[in-house]
Amino acid sequence: MTGWDLKPQGISTVLKATGEVASKLQAHATSYGNHLSSAASSAGTISAEGGGSSSGGGGKDGEGAVGGLVALALSQFAEHTTPDLKFVAARAGKSLQGAVDATTAYLNGDLDMAAEAQRKALGAVDLGPKAPGVQSR
Repeated sequence: MTGWDLKPQGISTVLKATGEVASKLQAHATSYGNHLSSAASSAGTISAEGGGSSSGGGGKDGEGAVGGLVALALSQFAEHTTPDLKFVAARAGKSLQGAVDATTAYLNGDLDMAAEAQRKALGAVDLGPKAPGVQSR
């Protein structure tokens, strides 16, 4: 790995800008979930008795079955896409940390450690089932 020629100030600038964008992923994921919930609850329902509802509720005080086919589809869509959002957030965090670790090792003169940090950053992302967006290791 003697071919490395890193410019720490340039790396710092890129990491800072990338970190700022990556930090917004959580807000976007929350907004994504809120918008899907809002769309599902606003979709309305169709009942067999012909009593369609635009509010989605059927019980007293707004309780009851919320949604219909559109709400169900949105729910299933969210269920299938949420892991992808978690993966993107975890991958971004792991990549940024790997770049920091590799740069630090490089600056300390340990090229083997820098190469190892870079290799680890490229490894598989492991999302803990009970910790959304957080690695279990």
